[in-house]
Amino acid sequence: MTMLDHRYQTFLVLATTKSYTQTARQLYISQPAVSQQIKSLEAELGVELVRYERPKLTITPAGVELAAFVQRVQVQADAVVATLQHPQKARQVTFSTTLSISEFLAPQLIGLLQAQHYHEINCRVTNTHVALAAIESGDSDFALIEGNFDKQRYGYEVVRQEPFVGVVAADHPLAQQSAVSWADLTAYPLIVREEGSGSREILENLAHAANVTFAEFPQVVTVNNPTAIREVLLQGSGISFVYRSVVAEALKSGKLAVLPLQAGQLRHDLDLVYPRDSYFADDYRQWAAALKKG
Repeated sequence: MTMLDHRYQTFLVLATTKSYTQTARQLYISQPAVSQQIKSLEAELGVELVRYERPKLTITPAGVELAAFVQRVQVQADAVVATLQHPQKARQVTFSTTLSISEFLAPQLIGLLQAQHYHEINCRVTNTHVALAAIESGDSDFALIEGNFDKQRYGYEVVRQEPFVGVVAADHPLAQQSAVSWADLTAYPLIVREEGSGSREILENLAHAANVTFAEFPQVVTVNNPTAIREVLLQGSGISFVYRSVVAEALKSGKLAVLPLQAGQLRHDLDLVYPRDSYFADDYRQWAAALKKG
């Protein structure tokens, strides 16, 4: 359902396709009509939205912001109208979760939603960037993430501050020391998450603060699953940085050990992120508060 001026809809399609031809084709209107609508919108707003220097069309920074706003408004409008038209379908929810959080927070949230009698619960495990994109597109209602995000662009609630720690097998040489430095770490293979992972981004920032790069490690092993990373660590095959909850059982049983790293340990926010000014914000706040209690 369209709740915005048709010119905004046309601009959103143009911002996505970056082509007058494709925009006209998608909207079943002529290319001159697309051009006229965009010019009319620019004149009314007093803002340049598009620059066109054949053959390249560029969306201006102001245009990028407007397109993101229009997308958010449309997604929210569609969700609200669907809820009003089909109240029974309000008992459906779709959310994204990053891999690390899927190990411990996502199961708690699913249990909470089950207790509230949601009929259909869809959980999608992915990385931070994809989770945020799914919120923008409306494919996910909200997301549980540990990565960094633009806090001006989204609504969010901090669910937990989770220790992000260096970990090795209990019999690893570094586990026997009373203190280690980042220089000590670079003598061993580093096991990391894939590009786009919030955990990898946090680790890169930690290493950068210690003036260390991944290139200084003898091996860098990329594994896109925290459970697999845990198993590699148990083999004594290197070091890694993970959320403590991911390896809680292995730490408790004495199979893994937290590195006594004096510089670089931190507690990182785990957030429930949702569209800014969401109609359903009260529900999200309630769920975040329940997760905080644990």
